[in-house]
Amino acid sequence: MIINNTVEEEEEVSSSFGTKGGVYKHTHVVIERSVSGDLSGNLSGDDSSSVSDCESGVSGTRVVEPDSIGITGLVRLDESDKLCGIIGKKFVSRLSEIGIDAVVDCIHRNMFNANVISQARISSFQIFVKALQKRNGGDANIKYAWFGGSKDEINNIIIHGFGHDNIMKNDGFNHGVVLSADHSPLDSVEAAIADEDGIKHILLCRVLLGKTEVVNRGSMQSHPSSDDYQSGVDDLVSPKKYIVWSSQMNTHILPEFVISFKTLTSVNSRSLQECDQGVKLDGVPVRVKKPVSPWMPIPELIAALSEFLPPKAIKEITQFRRNFIEHKIPRCDMIRGIRQITGDRLLLMVLKNFNEQRGRKRSG
Repeated sequence: MIINNTVEEEEEVSSSFGTKGGVYKHTHVVIERSVSGDLSGNLSGDDSSSVSDCESGVSGTRVVEPDSIGITGLVRLDESDKLCGIIGKKFVSRLSEIGIDAVVDCIHRNMFNANVISQARISSFQIFVKALQKRNGGDANIKYAWFGGSKDEINNIIIHGFGHDNIMKNDGFNHGVVLSADHSPLDSVEAAIADEDGIKHILLCRVLLGKTEVVNRGSMQSHPSSDDYQSGVDDLVSPKKYIVWSSQMNTHILPEFVISFKTLTSVNSRSLQECDQGVKLDGVPVRVKKPVSPWMPIPELIAALSEFLPPKAIKEITQFRRNFIEHKIPRCDMIRGIRQITGDRLLLMVLKNFNEQRGRKRSG
């Protein structure tokens, strides 16, 4: 699509996200829609009709003087900006639905004009959009999705693109970048690590999915299973996770916005409660009054499960525990991983047996 460089204006913008300082002069352009698809397809609601008016495409063709652009090419959106309001409102609303209070500090937009490499990234994305549209009967299946991390991790993605470290943080999906669907940001919010100012950062990315297939946790799949598919999901009907293979992570994911925010309620404590108390047995909720770990030490749990599960499953459970000990994942992720591998029926049986044996020892 042709990008029209129609209007130029000078404004002061922050040179990096999550901070009030570091202001520099930047000349940018108002552009026509350079990438098909817009926020209204995912950030649905009363404001969806107005999102397309805010021009969700970004420019990748205009050459800008090096001394007028920050190293990241990010532009801070003014709070009065309609697009800023829509993104912030939807993000806060989605967290509020699951009981997490959050406040957006600021939103930055990636203009993809920091250097020629940035321009090449959006050009590449556009090329693949057209290719998948042609291949899939006109539907490239573009969605918006979240990716959380530390400030340094987010900054490195903006500057260098996605890398091996961004893949390895996702236990169970070791050959692709895992993003949270727009309607389900919790996992990415949990992955967001507060910086020195207590502010967390999360990417809102445009993701080129094409035709999707189910990829289960623990799968060794590293590319589409056939030419009929381009990406993976955890569920075909209502996916919460998008899996973009490593070979496509820098052509099919466009990190378009950085949302800097603070959570006013503990994300991990609420998730932990959901992990430990949200057990269902044959579809019937079973309330567990105490978390898993106080009931049974994890090493003893692993030893007990080894009598029922194959070595591969025990190895994966052990890796979850190791990642928790090394502070790579929160406790909730460890528990969630153990539950997914073990299954609630077996887990409840092992816990029940342990507590019965402990009770007999105390009474004896």
